Amino acid sequence: MSEKVIEKLAAQSAHELPFLAGVGGGVLGVGRTHGTDRRPQATVDLSGRHVTVFLDVALGFPSDIAARSADIRHHVTASIEQATGLDVRRIDITIRALTPHTERSRRSLL
Repeated sequence: MSEKVIEKLAAQSAHELPFLAGVGGGVLGVGRTHGTDRRPQATVDLSGRHVTVFLDVALGFPSDIAARSADIRHHVTASIEQATGLDVRRIDITIRALTPHTERSRRSLL
């Protein structure tokens, strides 16, 4: 399975969470936009049957960052492992922006 496929799966599964948004655009942070219509960005490192995921997200604020991070890790791990059979070893989350808290309905491919 290619890393690109797993990256798309990770980004989509993170996007299903109603408290997350994606970040994009801009140069060196200037002109960067975020919103619930954008998917979080994901990159992965695939080593045999083990995957490390790196997510860049915008998180609704105010929120419990530790609890939300645990929710993200649990959901993305379950999605990747169920769809691919690979073992997710670690998920690193970088919060690029805090956005006004506007939860949206959960979206899912399944």
